[in-house]
Amino acid sequence: MQSSQLSALYTSERNRLSRIIARLFSNRNDVEDIVHDTFVRFITAPLDGIDQEKAYITRIARNLAIDAQRKASRQPLADIDLFEMVDLSPSPEQVVADRQALQITLSVLEKLPYKTRRAFELHRMGEMTIAQIARELGISTSNAGRHVIDGYQLLRDALRRHGL
Repeated sequence: MQSSQLSALYTSERNRLSRIIARLFSNRNDVEDIVHDTFVRFITAPLDGIDQEKAYITRIARNLAIDAQRKASRQPLADIDLFEMVDLSPSPEQVVADRQALQITLSVLEKLPYKTRRAFELHRMGEMTIAQIARELGISTSNAGRHVIDGYQLLRDALRRHGL
């Protein structure tokens, strides 16, 4: 899907998705984050065989909202050291693939326009909400969301070109 088509889809569906998610969450920032995460998930998903993009996006949004609601209601598990029994070290193949993906990611990030790169970094690594990113960069939330989505989309495309 081209960037202009994605922007049009985002603009047309953002408010509808916000209303759906707002039924589950009263915090407006949570709603906006889930809407933006929905589009991030949408652009990183393989779209082969998807005929009804709006229905697919709605399903993603509902699933993310339900997951967030479940996560918020969970109580922490007891201190059980089950992970001490499992070897969590990656295989040599995974190490090579991860290093290659990191090199590609760094290369793509260097080439991104400043606001797109900064918005992507604040979202992905700084774990900031779209509203926080907008305030940080002095732009609207919709522009901040577009910059984040553009960053994810460009990175996804580069990784796919390299078979990762």
